[in-house]
Amino acid sequence: MRRLLFAVVIGLAAVSIDTAPARAQVAGAIGKPLASPDLPAGTISVRVVAGSVSVPVVNTEVTLVVNGTPRLARTDSAGRAQFKDLPIGATVQAKVTDEDKKETVSDEFPVPSDNGARVMISTKPFVPMGGGGGPMAGGAMPEPRQMSGEPRPEQSDAPGTYTVRLTYDDFKDAPPIGVDVALVGYTATDDVELRVAKTDKDGRATFQNLDRTGAASYFAMAQLPRGGAVDRMISTPAVLDTRSGVRLVLSAQKRASTDPPVDDIVRIEKQEHAPEAGKVRVTLEGAPESIADVHLVAIHANPTGDATPTRRDVGRVQAKRSTPDPTDIQAQSQFQPKPDVPAHEVHVQFHGGPVGVNEPIVGASIKLVPAKPGAPAGDGAEVKTPTDGYVELKTASNEPVIADITINGKKMQSQPFDLSKGGGYLDVEARWDAEGKLAADFDVADVKPDEVVFAETRMRNVLYRSIPFQPAAGRGTRVTLYIYPRIMFSFSLTSHIDDAFLAVSGRFDISNNSWAPYVGGTDGLVIPLPKHFKGAIVGEQDQGDVAVAQGEGYRIGRPIPPGGKQFHGAFSLPVEDGTVEWALDLPMGAFQSGMEILQTPGMSVHLPPSVKGQTMTVPQGTFFVLPSISILPKQSMVMSISNLPSAPAWRTWAPRLAGIVTILVMLLGLAFALHRTQAVRATDVQRGEKRAKLLEELVELEKAKDTNGKDGAKRRAQITTELEALWDDAS
Repeated sequence: MRRLLFAVVIGLAAVSIDTAPARAQVAGAIGKPLASPDLPAGTISVRVVAGSVSVPVVNTEVTLVVNGTPRLARTDSAGRAQFKDLPIGATVQAKVTDEDKKETVSDEFPVPSDNGARVMISTKPFVPMGGGGGPMAGGAMPEPRQMSGEPRPEQSDAPGTYTVRLTYDDFKDAPPIGVDVALVGYTATDDVELRVAKTDKDGRATFQNLDRTGAASYFAMAQLPRGGAVDRMISTPAVLDTRSGVRLVLSAQKRASTDPPVDDIVRIEKQEHAPEAGKVRVTLEGAPESIADVHLVAIHANPTGDATPTRRDVGRVQAKRSTPDPTDIQAQSQFQPKPDVPAHEVHVQFHGGPVGVNEPIVGASIKLVPAKPGAPAGDGAEVKTPTDGYVELKTASNEPVIADITINGKKMQSQPFDLSKGGGYLDVEARWDAEGKLAADFDVADVKPDEVVFAETRMRNVLYRSIPFQPAAGRGTRVTLYIYPRIMFSFSLTSHIDDAFLAVSGRFDISNNSWAPYVGGTDGLVIPLPKHFKGAIVGEQDQGDVAVAQGEGYRIGRPIPPGGKQFHGAFSLPVEDGTVEWALDLPMGAFQSGMEILQTPGMSVHLPPSVKGQTMTVPQGTFFVLPSISILPKQSMVMSISNLPSAPAWRTWAPRLAGIVTILVMLLGLAFALHRTQAVRATDVQRGEKRAKLLEELVELEKAKDTNGKDGAKRRAQITTELEALWDDAS
């Protein structure tokens, strides 16, 4: 058993810190690759956050440059973008561009050969939450605009306190005084709270007595006038705890700046194709019903100070299918050197189309331009693709070049590639939606400056709600209703045989696809483990929120915040007669999960019908890999692993036989003791009866002596001797 626990601990220590790391480790890991045995070789996972692991950047485009050629992918609800089937040893670098067109990049690193890798990049200065320094830790205070909208813990503030500071991108400038700051709370019970406070002489607005259990997420927002325009600012959601208060900076541009108005809503919701001023467009993503009524609600702070706001209807509209936007493209290009293509020449194939279609793209344009300004790149002529989507281009340049590409009117560029010593092949793939999204448009001209607005709809008896926001003068707003399952569960596990157990360790992910926290029950959310599991433990960094529920699995004590929660754990299953039975109930289902099992000679795995597996060999050994496990909610994952090494029969029966012999000896000893006790008791009774008779006879002899003078001395002596003998035996 000690060997099993040691293996489990080693497995936990080897888990990538990208997913649920200690805070101090994350700050040092930003931009650096981390080996991830739970990912197959040739896979890179890029996670994008905005200054904190609790603030994922969702639905943003990530570029992975592979040997100079870009590949594109979008981040999911946890801020992750995954790139698969990469060439082993290729040099890669992850890049992302924020709303201010600022590019953030990771280190360059080779694709490892033995497993996948993870890398985290942050679009904002990284602030470790929960301790260990604020924004000045390890360097100078960032500019206010860099910090704007990102909540951070403040140990000196009382728990349940949220302090917002307004500024014009300069803490030395006169602070905005008497400006309304709104704090909107979305609760786990689908209630909406609203508090409004005015900034004091220091430009601060303070909110107290907020939820500390994690059952409410808070958005802070304000608007500051500047140069005839208004800067709209909003924070990412924050969940408070019992350890500290929270502070936040909301910064406009400098007072004298002539830059366009700030619109920080783009940190949460992209504003491409936003409607005209005075309008709100609500787009439905995910799996909406074809007929959907969208409700736009305005809330106003209760004058009594109660956090429950006054609500009013702005409008109710049935969503309609919009026209597909062919410029909303997800594209990637990949360059490969080809020995049969002459130097200074590249052959380009355009293909793709609407989702589900892969055909030549006609009418796209491409030209080669120098990667370095001023360097020659042939004639730079633009070429349009014919009906087969195939073109050949030449350049006289001996320097790296870039392909300027236009598809459906959207311009993009490839990464640099070198044709000076040999030609190659450039594959350009582009995808766009086959049909328009469901959308609803609203007029918000009558929304008052002190009101906050949000959209909501109800489908399949579930309420879906957009972010809260304040409409801004002079511009329209686009928000999204994400019609996804509220909670989704996934796991990534590694296992091996240790003595008479299958030792399992890895990562568990619970995604919360709502802007409000999720509460699983009065005792927390239980994550089941396979039936008959043994010795479950929780990773050290996660023990504050997660505990083992004996006989059930893991119990998460705090609500699940927007975006979700991850933790690490390990457990074991017994091997009986060379077989492990795996029966895992999945009340939340399993979404894009994975598992790997270290092979043993002759091992056989019997999988559920919906799960496929394959054998993969890496330097650590040969594994049976289940790369994609997706099971619907309220079902079970049932499988068996057979033909495993099992202990010799004598190791099983010898302890049992020894136990049986021990029990028999104990029973025989008890029976003997009981029998002896009964015999002794019978002898004592007989001895007592004889003593009584002798004493009676001795008394009669004494009476006879007194009445008729008979002596009987001889008999008295005999009785006395017998009585003495009887008392000696009893003692």
